[in-house]
Amino acid sequence: MAVALAHEGSFGFGLQAEKGTFVAPGVWLPVMKRHGGAGDGVTVRRNYTLLDMADSNEYESRYYSAGEWAEGELAVPLVPGSMSALLSWIQDRDGDNQGKWASVVIDCVNEVKKLTDVKVRRARIELAKGQPVVCVLELGGLKMESGTTPTPAMPSAAPYIFREATVEIATGGGAPAEDVNCERIQIVIDNAVEAMAEGMRLAPGIAPRQMYNLAGLRCWGALSRDFVDNAIYADFAGGQEAALQITLVRGAASAVITLPRVLYTASDMGLPGTHDRRIVEKVEFTALGSVDGLTPPVGLA
Repeated sequence: MAVALAHEGSFGFGLQAEKGTFVAPGVWLPVMKRHGGAGDGVTVRRNYTLLDMADSNEYESRYYSAGEWAEGELAVPLVPGSMSALLSWIQDRDGDNQGKWASVVIDCVNEVKKLTDVKVRRARIELAKGQPVVCVLELGGLKMESGTTPTPAMPSAAPYIFREATVEIATGGGAPAEDVNCERIQIVIDNAVEAMAEGMRLAPGIAPRQMYNLAGLRCWGALSRDFVDNAIYADFAGGQEAALQITLVRGAASAVITLPRVLYTASDMGLPGTHDRRIVEKVEFTALGSVDGLTPPVGLA
């Protein structure tokens, strides 16, 4: 075999109509490096346990598997025209409050990871000044096998970048209004999926059978903003709820992230201690659902 080059790899997924049936990927997205690390960190785990016994043998020589599954992170950019299925996979639930299953193919060139029954455990959307908008997917999958080399159909559009985002923030109890002073926003969407090992209680010794969503999705995050006024700090200090909306637009393509109720939970602001720096405030927040339980804390469209 020749050396495996990253640019020859690919990632694709297809939403499953039902659990247990592999679906060929209908959406292909590039994988991005983030914070200097690898874009694909999905690990197949055999979960071997070594037995250390009093058996007249000074070495560990026997083992068993507590079950097999795949889990890890994968970073993809948000690409115009290619987001409908991705957003559905992240947030949609059925009548039993269970998230969608998907089939995943990750071509690592000399080996193709083929995963069935994969859920998004957590999604982290990162927007930073001067950079593409990235979504880090934390995935869990029940079935893993070797696949065949796919024929990916990558989107032709470039990823959304931060300057294509319109950020609107509600302050002082008012309506959301555009704020041009944000330079970094991170939104975490937690699907409350049980730990992979929890599914083992139904199938001891083999792969987990379930990955239940145990609650409605939860959301939190942080934003950094030039300290041009104290409007956000005043809301934090006074316990005033806010709202946040981010709209990405390029031509006819658009994507909207809406957090209708935001509660600021911490403020990290101080003097940099050097002449050549400006003051930037960073606030952490939790997003809330509506009191009647009908509106989730975050909406992706």
